[in-house]
Amino acid sequence: MKDLMPVLENASAIAFVALGVVTAIGWARRRNGSLGWLALAIILLSIVSLLGRITSLFHVNLGLINVISIVGFVGSGYALLLYRSSLIPISHLWHAVAAVAVTAATGGFLAVQALVTAGVAPLSLETAAVIPLILVWSATVGEPAVRFWLVARSLPPVLAWRLRSLSLGFAGIVAILMFAVGAGSLAKNPAVGVVIQLIVLLIVPLLYVSFSPPSWLRRQWRSSEEEGLRVFMQDLLLLAGDTDVLAGRALEWAMRLVGGAAAVAFDGDGAMLAVRGLDVAQVEEVRRGLATFPDGVSQRDFSGSPKTLISLPIATVGEAGR
Repeated sequence: MKDLMPVLENASAIAFVALGVVTAIGWARRRNGSLGWLALAIILLSIVSLLGRITSLFHVNLGLINVISIVGFVGSGYALLLYRSSLIPISHLWHAVAAVAVTAATGGFLAVQALVTAGVAPLSLETAAVIPLILVWSATVGEPAVRFWLVARSLPPVLAWRLRSLSLGFAGIVAILMFAVGAGSLAKNPAVGVVIQLIVLLIVPLLYVSFSPPSWLRRQWRSSEEEGLRVFMQDLLLLAGDTDVLAGRALEWAMRLVGGAAAVAFDGDGAMLAVRGLDVAQVEEVRRGLATFPDGVSQRDFSGSPKTLISLPIATVGEAGR
């Protein structure tokens, strides 16, 4: 077991670094506003993993590396909270409370660590100071993880499984930290260490698919929706006489297949056929931009925030709708 531990630790560090690189490249290509916070959380975790392994392998204990690791670790939790806020807004009060808690826990730990390094304070004080740091990080990560899991129950499969993967990944890290703090000497057992490293390796693909799931996995997630779409297509003749119901049902299936949060359909003259998830002002904002939307996926600002837009033509009598 002791010989296996270094191998698994190196594999975990390499996996996290690869995850950070892939995530950075993926975000640079898309530049999605809200996903930027998720990308930052994952990248910071990969940096912390890399610095921790470098410190262990080369037996260096530089103050700057420690500061970067602590700030990166806490920053990853705060970035995830900001990602949660971009999807499910939190009040300004709780946002301020979280910011103050993160700052206080980080500053307090770094101050105690400096005193211990200077020989002014005992090592036990540093051990005590790390507990609030871990608790604050766990709170900033745990709350979004739980909220994402709950919200996923009412979302289309692709988006739901991405949020579930994200929840499981970060919840796994929280569980490992809580175990390390509470288990004491048991956490140092080689067999337990191997199990922990294996869990860490499993967390990497969960975080990856939460950010950028491969196409084959998206198809797998959509399989149940595609079966429902097939049934809907069989019922088209029954709905042929009710244009409003047909447009509404078709729009719902389009949203579910792509994981969209809202959608609107217009006929060739710009008249609205159906809408889901948009108010009157937002529909009008979309209508004004119809002529400028390219076919396919693009990034647009709506109501002051960036959104991912998919624009597709609709075959109708006369000029094509959209």
